[in-house]
Amino acid sequence: MQRRLTRVVTAGALAGCAAMGLTAVGGAAGASGSSPGVTRAHKTITLGVITPLSGAAALIGKPLTDGNKAYFDYLNAHGGVDGWKIKLDVMTDNYTATKSVSDFSNEVTKVLFVAQSLGSPTTAAIESSAAQQNVLLGTAAQDSSFVNHKINLVQGTPYAVTVANTLYYVTQTLKKKGATFAITYNNTAYGKDGLKGYQAAQSAYHFKTVAKETATATETTFNSQANALKSSGAKYVVLTVLPLEAATLIGTAALLGYHPQWILQGPAWSEYLMTNNGTFSGTPTPVEGAMQGAWVMGYIAPWGSHGPGMTQMLSSTSKYMPAQIPDGYYEYGYAQAWIEGQLLKKVVSSGHITRTAVLKAKERLGTVSTGGLLPASVYTAKNGPADRETALYKVTKTAGKSGFTKEIKGFFTSKLGQKMTFTSAPTS
Repeated sequence: MQRRLTRVVTAGALAGCAAMGLTAVGGAAGASGSSPGVTRAHKTITLGVITPLSGAAALIGKPLTDGNKAYFDYLNAHGGVDGWKIKLDVMTDNYTATKSVSDFSNEVTKVLFVAQSLGSPTTAAIESSAAQQNVLLGTAAQDSSFVNHKINLVQGTPYAVTVANTLYYVTQTLKKKGATFAITYNNTAYGKDGLKGYQAAQSAYHFKTVAKETATATETTFNSQANALKSSGAKYVVLTVLPLEAATLIGTAALLGYHPQWILQGPAWSEYLMTNNGTFSGTPTPVEGAMQGAWVMGYIAPWGSHGPGMTQMLSSTSKYMPAQIPDGYYEYGYAQAWIEGQLLKKVVSSGHITRTAVLKAKERLGTVSTGGLLPASVYTAKNGPADRETALYKVTKTAGKSGFTKEIKGFFTSKLGQKMTFTSAPTS
């Protein structure tokens, strides 16, 4: 089943590109500066992207990168940042730390900052080098260990807070405190951050944990985890893993006759887990039936919902890339580039396009709206999480225009999520 699923999903994940965007941002036309990635003669700013375009995390990396490209393509078509055009230098690291380090070393002399660094273990591997060279990282990883580092521009809610919020909803709002719970987490910084939120919620809400299972980078069958979870009898199972890992575990458990309420961390979900092309017209994957009813802890607005950001994005999609399917990672990448567009506006307006100016602008961004694609993000010199809200979705074949997910509960937070604090070692 794993071999077949990998073939089906990878084919869908690597199909197509996207281009969309928002209106141009203005600044001081005479902005100057001498920094890698800045070409004054052509008024061009080059940003880096280090992401997995192949391998286990390509289902995340490719649409997220397409979202980055979409925003900046449209921005450039509408004047750029007061005449300054934005280019992306994209490198693929296959979600491996060693390749991420190599990619960063190759890019650092060519870019003003890294617009996207996807993944907790891969971003952690380049943080020290980035800090030493004053390179901002557009960190596409909501790991709480990053939120207090000035070089990380992290959007959204930390994984730990997301899990804490969701378990509040289950135990307190739904009053399922007496149910049995379990967690399966990727044995990386990403997975361990989900575990951090799970443990905080357990201490606060005193529910019964009957199993804790881990997943390594070399997992292929998930037989042991599925059998252990079934034996535990857990009714609710949190998954802080990657999409193919989630699909393989859920499919294996289904073959054993085990059907708990699966609760997926956002990066555990992909539309391509349902069909080969991520749409209703595609060929169902082997796990399509088992995936239905799973919950997803999300951080994007439902595709096609109301709001100026969504309206603009859909309009741009229709014009520039009508084949783009509903995809949360695409939205997330689009919103990430939108925030960075506002950052570049401040940098250009300062009159100095340098790495130091970028880091200063990040601390002065304040509250940034993405028109409803994401909740407003807040960036100050105090750092900390940009947001602490979570939305819940249910996987279903009948979701409609929003893809395969239907909103259960809109963005919310909990007292536990609001008060969680995070400390991290300095990056330099």
